[in-house]
Amino acid sequence: MDPIQWLVFLIFGLPLIGFPLVIGVGYIKKNFSMYLGTALVFISFLIALYVFFTDTVKGTIITATLNWLPNLPVSIPVGIYADQLSMIMVLMVSFVGFLIILFSVGYMAEDPRRHIFFGEMVLFTASMLGLVLSSSLLMLFIFWELVGLCSYLLIGFWYYKPNAASAAKKAFIVTRVGDVFFIAGIGAAILYSGGNALSVSPTALSTIGTTWERTIVALLLFGGAIGKSAQFPLHVWIPDAMEGPTTVSALIHAATMVTAGVYLIARTYTIFTPAALTVVLSVGVFTIILSGLIGLVVNDIKRILAYSTISQIGYMVAALGLGLGATSIGLSIYQLESHAFFKALLFLSAGSILHALLNTRDINKMGGLWKKMPITMGAMLVGALALSGFPPFAGFFSKDSIISASYGHNTIAWILLVIGGFLTALYTFRLFFRIAFGNPRSHAAEHAHESKWIMLIPIIILAIFSTIFGVFQNGFYSFLGGATTSIGFIDAVPATVAVIGIGIAYYAYGRESTIPQRVAKGSGFLYRFVKNKFYLDTLFTNVVAERVVLGFSVIMGNFEKKILDGFINTWGEIFRDAGLTLRKLQTGIARQYALIILVGLVLSLLFIRILMFMGVIH
Repeated sequence: MDPIQWLVFLIFGLPLIGFPLVIGVGYIKKNFSMYLGTALVFISFLIALYVFFTDTVKGTIITATLNWLPNLPVSIPVGIYADQLSMIMVLMVSFVGFLIILFSVGYMAEDPRRHIFFGEMVLFTASMLGLVLSSSLLMLFIFWELVGLCSYLLIGFWYYKPNAASAAKKAFIVTRVGDVFFIAGIGAAILYSGGNALSVSPTALSTIGTTWERTIVALLLFGGAIGKSAQFPLHVWIPDAMEGPTTVSALIHAATMVTAGVYLIARTYTIFTPAALTVVLSVGVFTIILSGLIGLVVNDIKRILAYSTISQIGYMVAALGLGLGATSIGLSIYQLESHAFFKALLFLSAGSILHALLNTRDINKMGGLWKKMPITMGAMLVGALALSGFPPFAGFFSKDSIISASYGHNTIAWILLVIGGFLTALYTFRLFFRIAFGNPRSHAAEHAHESKWIMLIPIIILAIFSTIFGVFQNGFYSFLGGATTSIGFIDAVPATVAVIGIGIAYYAYGRESTIPQRVAKGSGFLYRFVKNKFYLDTLFTNVVAERVVLGFSVIMGNFEKKILDGFINTWGEIFRDAGLTLRKLQTGIARQYALIILVGLVLSLLFIRILMFMGVIH
């Protein structure tokens, strides 16, 4: 292979090989394992930066593929596929991942198992890097599952807490549901293309035959994306995943796991037919409204950010569902990259707050933090403005562009996306005003203090990128082969509703007010319905898990006992009885054996004589 191909392999290979070393070194020197893990991810970022500016900016696609298991009738390519899309993803994952792991050096400094934590964080990052650089759907699926394993380990890192252990299992099981669709999609792609569509290249994917076959494959792959990217109805694992360390939440929500599904759709966009894209758009838009409403009534600071992630991923999915070709990919991936900066910023700011408040997560027990933690709260304000789409911050250029692009394409989608933007601003600044202004509402809030500089430096860097990332918009779209069209006054609508949402949030939460209580009381059942997350967890737990799954297991158990076991036992009894009967012939008495031989010989001779008499033999 060429040196540049080896460098691409090292982007994910270095942390992949290095993660056991991080853990091993930790048993000797735990603090050194933190620095080693951080260095591995930073080196991956530097290699990615070199490859990007050496080849990717020139439009070069770097590939290196070998045929895994060559004796099979179907070719299974494994290797690297580094084009503009994958390298943009690589830069984001490695850079944001590095900042999150650097923050973890301060955040996890006192944890006795920090060497295990850093080893798993490095493996998590390596898995996501391998995923976006995979040359085939099967190799992508392998890293996809490794990402799922790492999320399970990290969400349940504090396994001695029942909530953390339960959340890890829930995340693992729910995302496995999506993975069943993904692997079925791979099988369908092989079936409908004669084994040619395992490669991720558009040329290979285009070998899938009819429109109907492409729709089937696309929807199955989208089922996998729904699980990983936490879209309705498989979004329920994300809020519970907040039981893990906050830096894990930042890595999952900003740089790795939830972006994997969006990447999968963008990578296989060639096979998404108009029918499949209609489903994609519908799921994305519905998820935005659903998660936005729940975000208004949640009081856990991390869970509010979790629901905002579900909503913002919904915008990425909706952008792809618009069906604008390369422009849709550009809109979605630009929102993905922009969201990575300001969502990592918000989660790390939340981590800084929780670190200072001894893990007090209820926003109603905070307050007055602007004076106590000015740097953290200033950075969180930047993240909140970017998330809300306030100009000139990153979200204004990424999220609002998706809303504007939907105008004229799908009026209903445009209206719902605008409403989603309003809800985003409202719940985001509900969070910010509750924790930043007013008086401290708990002992922990009264004694809050600013975090260490090793935690503040990543926050400041992310705040800078969340502010200036909009200047890369035009270059970003053209780099991915798409373009956006200015629509005039419609472009101002999302920002306007964002300002209105911020104003209402200040009126209700930025000062002493009983408005939220009155609205909750007046809403009655509607408030309780949203507060209970539309009873989806109850549905999945009490109906799907306890009744459907348990009922199915009972049916299968009865089928196994009464039919399968009965069939097998019946034949066993037949052979057992035959054996008992034949066993009586084996007496061990020589005279009896001689008699049987003699009788047999006489009968044989008699039988031969009869055949000769009948003329059958001569």
